[in-house]
Amino acid sequence: MSGPPVVIRPPDWGRGARLPALGLIPGGSFDPEVVSRLKQTEGVPVHLVFPLRNARGAGNLHALLLMLRPLFGSLIDQVWVAYGGERPAGLRRLTDSFPQVKVFPVALRLPPDQQGAPQGKGAAMRAFLYHLVMTENVTHPRAVVAFIDADIRPPYFHPRWVVDPVGAILWFHTLEAAKIVYQRPHGGRLNTMLRSLLALIPHPGVQALQKLAYLLSGEMAGTLKFWSRLPFKTGFGVEILALLSFALDHLGLAPGTPDLEHLVQVYVGQMDHLHAPLTSTPRKRGLDQMAGTVFYTLMESLMAADLLRWRLPAMAPPQLSIPVPDGESGEPLTWMEVPLADVTLPPLATLPEVRARLTPGGD
Repeated sequence: MSGPPVVIRPPDWGRGARLPALGLIPGGSFDPEVVSRLKQTEGVPVHLVFPLRNARGAGNLHALLLMLRPLFGSLIDQVWVAYGGERPAGLRRLTDSFPQVKVFPVALRLPPDQQGAPQGKGAAMRAFLYHLVMTENVTHPRAVVAFIDADIRPPYFHPRWVVDPVGAILWFHTLEAAKIVYQRPHGGRLNTMLRSLLALIPHPGVQALQKLAYLLSGEMAGTLKFWSRLPFKTGFGVEILALLSFALDHLGLAPGTPDLEHLVQVYVGQMDHLHAPLTSTPRKRGLDQMAGTVFYTLMESLMAADLLRWRLPAMAPPQLSIPVPDGESGEPLTWMEVPLADVTLPPLATLPEVRARLTPGGD
């Protein structure tokens, strides 16, 4: 099941075609005007969401929004900032420049079952989707929601990061999600380590994930049907859990077909963004914590699927021990202990109030 992906050139495929698992669509495959007309014909909204942890990233996001502005109101119905900071007013300059952009203050609008849960990117994504259904009343199963990280360096960004994945979902009737992939000329360390781990796991779906040009990209567009069936990790584990949900057929997107046949990758070339330090410090989380959480999510998912078992009984939740230079106590090092386990949040469709909105009068 591993090996290179099939390259999909949309004009060569029927709109109702059964697609190969993780087929690769080249960037530039869709004309923005054609995608806008498709959206109107299908009668579905498109929402673009930028998770933003704090106001320091507003300047970078401003540059990305400038490039996307020609798509506002035509291809993109609404742009959102899912803001994880404490003071949404800190984004006032951004919203003054872009009146079409709405701020979703995550901490102030958590779903009932996320009260007290840890905050992070995955928690913000799920809280936003809950708001979209319950408050904005977006319930069409083919409504498109695209998440894009706000820290992409502007020279690498292009409107096609939105046009092509949205276009793919609107063009192919069988498609439920499109993942942005790229090459990282100055990064990708964790992605490289994860790919080697996946190669060792004897499961065809998990092995097939090696077809992805980039595994841990944070940019994905999907239908509301897909997003509502997806479990979420609150933090760094959110991307790998999404991929494993496809690989292990946990989503049930269409009877009789593997979930991976409803996911494509869209290749946009090179990308770079702000880099985390290799080693964590008390003030900043590093690649070591990210890697630990991703690997923990991988092992946890494999154990839940009965694909991995330990001979020894389960131990306490794992802690990562990190040596940190200490310039205060006189000791050469101090040791920082950090937990690795993300909290898992169930699919939104399992919540009665969401299910009632998405399937009125049904089960």
